[in-house]
Amino acid sequence: MGSVAGTDSYTASGYVGAAIIGSSITLSFKDVILAAEAEVLEAFMTINGNMAKRTIALGPLPQNSGAFDLSVPEGTDISLFNTLIIRPVGSETTVATASVP
Repeated sequence: MGSVAGTDSYTASGYVGAAIIGSSITLSFKDVILAAEAEVLEAFMTINGNMAKRTIALGPLPQNSGAFDLSVPEGTDISLFNTLIIRPVGSETTVATASVP
């Protein structure tokens, strides 16, 4: 599992792991706490955390704490993507990152 970490003045913690069953891939979050609780957050899979390169939008997070899952679009080769970026919807400010195992 990869660890969730806050960026700049944001605090965040928790873990993320990838579950691959057949052609279905799910990112499972556990014990997540994101300091940006008042905002709707969204997640992106990136190459080395670079949003200017190819990214995969995973959509809004269902919650900002606890345990939850996000589906990865079918046909995605996650071996290319090693960093998860979490940021407020419509913003370019990153509040947390995580390594994708």
